[in-house]
Amino acid sequence: MTDCWNRRGYLGAVGGTALSVSAGCLTTDTDDRAESRPRLSERTLRYGIVLPLSGELEQAGQALLNGVTLPAAELDAASAEIDLEHEVADSETSPVSAVDAAGALIDDGVPAIVGAAASDVTLQMIQRATIPSDVVSCSPASTTPTLSIVNDRGYSFRTAPVDSLQAVIAARLAVAEHGASTAATLYTSGDYGRQLSGAFSASFDGEIQRQVSFASGSGNDGYAEPLETALADDPDVLFLISYPESGVPLLEEYYADHAGDETLFVSDGLQNEAVLEGVGDRIDAYGTAPTSSGPGQAEFQSLYREEYDADPGLFAANCYDAAASVLLANAAAGENDGPAIADRMREVTTGEGTEILPGDLADGIERAAAGEPVHYRGAAGEIEFDENGDGGSVEYEYFTFADEAIEVLDELTPTEVSP
Repeated sequence: MTDCWNRRGYLGAVGGTALSVSAGCLTTDTDDRAESRPRLSERTLRYGIVLPLSGELEQAGQALLNGVTLPAAELDAASAEIDLEHEVADSETSPVSAVDAAGALIDDGVPAIVGAAASDVTLQMIQRATIPSDVVSCSPASTTPTLSIVNDRGYSFRTAPVDSLQAVIAARLAVAEHGASTAATLYTSGDYGRQLSGAFSASFDGEIQRQVSFASGSGNDGYAEPLETALADDPDVLFLISYPESGVPLLEEYYADHAGDETLFVSDGLQNEAVLEGVGDRIDAYGTAPTSSGPGQAEFQSLYREEYDADPGLFAANCYDAAASVLLANAAAGENDGPAIADRMREVTTGEGTEILPGDLADGIERAAAGEPVHYRGAAGEIEFDENGDGGSVEYEYFTFADEAIEVLDELTPTEVSP
């Protein structure tokens, strides 16, 4: 079931593989269509949203949704003569549910979907729903390197950074800041955990003793065995890769019976207030996570705070960038058509067109709809989709949990910690 919203009012109520690899690109004759495109006032821009409003990533779901729907609120506040409709569906942080949710949106005629969030969920959704249906997807939070090599025929994009970059920073910080010569990883099963664990291990300048996976939802007793296995050889650093729903009970078990002299590192999935609420002042850990560093960061933050009376959370800026990119590409395409939108995604995020930042979206859509070149520059970073649909520059926070708060110690790019 889906929610359907447009700027004229709320219209409804909230309503699962083998990978084929090799990069692809899509070409369509959009230049011929440009001359006959309808006026912006004669059409409705449509997109779907598939995000985790329940399940493993439920704690992050609302902030992600806020980021994706902020462009709609921005256009409404600007009194722009732009008719916009989006539909929201809950992925339940489940590949099967995300495929079903995306299928329902596609059946309803949406030409593009912002989502999903968890890497495993997105991989299944695009391969089983969006790509076969010639529908664009743009994930704001899926970071697995696998997404770069799916045979997506040019329909899959993301504004989230690739995890291999985070792994480099975490591995180098473990050595440079904590003097680690041995390490072990403990990661949630699935593509996100497996890929980040492997990339960290490949980047670590020392001995990787063990890489241990665990299943989410195991309960405290179910986390004891993987913790014991990961810590069996007394590593200097334990790198924990997880999401809050499984990470909190795992950390509770860790501090109750397993914590030793090792330094605990955590991944971006645990940079969440839910971890502080669940574990409290027992947590003594460091971590890495992507941060917003785009030219539109300040204005995005202002818009977000004004609309939601809260600070944007992790990946909220990436969510805004994903929705903004899809909307600009839709306007440039002149129709709610997946192939036409896909063909414009790189065009509106690169080149010499009029610079569009958060806060300028109404102007950008009007210009793009009129056939003028625009260059969207993001809140999270420069977008600049490459041939694999990956976005541009990114910075990472090096953070710690201190005094029952998340404290940022430094902001780094991958090159700043390279040898």
